[in-house]
Amino acid sequence: MKNHKRTLAVVAFGLWSASLTIGALRVILPVYFASVGVSIRKIAFLFFLDSLAQILAPIAVGLAINRLGYRRSLVGGLGIHSLISLMYIFDPAFLLIYLERFVRGLITMPLMSEVYVKHFSPKESQSHHINLILGVRDVAKGIGMLVGGALIALFPFKYSIFVFGLLTTVSAVIALAYLPDVREEARAPLLKVWGTVDAKIKTLGLSRGFLQGAEDAWASAILPVYLTVVFGLSPTLVGAVMMAGLIFYGVSVGSMSRLFITGRDTRKALITSGFLLLPVCLGLSLPTSIFYLLLLICLYQLLNSACAIYQNHLKMEFAAEEKTSIDLAAFKSLSNLFKPIAVFIAGILADTVGFSWVFYFSSVLVLFSVLTSLTLPKSAPQLDGVVQSYGGEFAAVKKP
Repeated sequence: MKNHKRTLAVVAFGLWSASLTIGALRVILPVYFASVGVSIRKIAFLFFLDSLAQILAPIAVGLAINRLGYRRSLVGGLGIHSLISLMYIFDPAFLLIYLERFVRGLITMPLMSEVYVKHFSPKESQSHHINLILGVRDVAKGIGMLVGGALIALFPFKYSIFVFGLLTTVSAVIALAYLPDVREEARAPLLKVWGTVDAKIKTLGLSRGFLQGAEDAWASAILPVYLTVVFGLSPTLVGAVMMAGLIFYGVSVGSMSRLFITGRDTRKALITSGFLLLPVCLGLSLPTSIFYLLLLICLYQLLNSACAIYQNHLKMEFAAEEKTSIDLAAFKSLSNLFKPIAVFIAGILADTVGFSWVFYFSSVLVLFSVLTSLTLPKSAPQLDGVVQSYGGEFAAVKKP
């Protein structure tokens, strides 16, 4: 019991430190480059590269985890995060920052963390622990947005990012010292890896992909520019607004998992939450004040968190013990599939026909997510009182 709690805490800290960096960059990069006259389209392309890498990386990272082991993969990911954060001290050229965005997108820290939850969390608590850890990740992103906005307002561009490299370095050292290892004995076939993934995981991943594309279309590159251009907010206030929505989302995912799941048909609840999200997304296109916009963002993130809780629960249920890394990698690839497309299209829409069309486009993606969820198999309500069993105690894996 004590061992699995320490393991999950170390994993959560590593994911938190990397997510703090990512959240800060979501404010620092667009605010800084907008202030020096870079076009919205070029700023959006930074996030397009990051999202593109997140599509390409998960299966490759899943195969690496499958062969190298869980600890080595996670520590390596944190190490790379540290290096590319520390490189900003050398004031890299804009083209190198494009490369940095792509490389950072390749390091899928959530996947490296989720496999630990599958094998070290008590089985009846897996869905709640995964929601808690992913909720912590999004809270960290939100805090990073606020900190990033403050840093870019107070310090030069290169120094505003350097501090995050130091934090991920500390988390990498802690993970190396305290994390146990897991080696999956089943080796996934390199050329037939997609064929080994169950159709339920693929369908669920597509549903999540549409939903994440809908959020990224307006919340990644567009929102900080929108708040700066339309509302005239300072970088610190831009970070505060973005932080509020994301922290609200993360706290909801982390704290409301049991409330949302227990006693409910997960598939039906997922579909209902998606339908309720549609009018809220459309409402974002008509803000009359910053307070109205902030209220709608929080409502959007509450319903978005409900969808995420149900999808995370089904993800842990569908993933096989003997090939956790591959199943979760396939889900992650599909869940990131529409993010770069959405960011790219949103940048064009904002530049050509106005910000409102970005939210119309997001609403279409939310609708596609709901329609995809309708094809999932029906599920029984999740009840309390499940007999305890631990995910780590399986013959399919070995822990050195």
